[in-house]
Amino acid sequence: MTEDSNLLHKLFEASNSSPPDLMNSPFGENLKSFMIPKGRVLVDVGQISKCLYFIDKGAMRTYYLRGSEDITSLLVSDGDIVCIAESFLLQQTSNEVLETLEDTSGISITYESYRKLIADDIKMAGLAVQLLEQHLINFTNRVKVFKYLSVEERIEHYIQQPSNLFRRIPDHYIATYLGTTPATFSRCLRKVLS
Repeated sequence: MTEDSNLLHKLFEASNSSPPDLMNSPFGENLKSFMIPKGRVLVDVGQISKCLYFIDKGAMRTYYLRGSEDITSLLVSDGDIVCIAESFLLQQTSNEVLETLEDTSGISITYESYRKLIADDIKMAGLAVQLLEQHLINFTNRVKVFKYLSVEERIEHYIQQPSNLFRRIPDHYIATYLGTTPATFSRCLRKVLS
């Protein structure tokens, strides 16, 4: 799991509910359970990211297009949250795509409900700040990985992370996420694993 791995637990604590009771609480009225099959596009280029997804089990990615090639910009799985951040927070059209990589289940909240909750509930506002802070830290750490590590070191770093999706999803998604080609990823991976 990632640094966000206790996200759903934090959500339950902030709403003063246990996981089974959350959906029946006043807070839960703002949430919707989901089960989305593998390969489903939730937000496409030109659409607005209308929901924030809390992943209980499964995997998603965001990607952008460069010519005919898609470049993975984010990989998330069990315990993570995901949306197209700029599109969701500003309610503007997306330049990226959000899709499921596995059958994925969890809970979602719409933009309108999210804004109402953080305006009306101090605990939820505090949780939102914590999540934004954690995502900023995660982003900064990812920039450092790209700035200071070679491709081979990035691959080694990635597969050592407890949250990685290595061997759960196709290698070419991980390759573009790590800023390399599938061929280079495959070659470097053999070195790293030998």
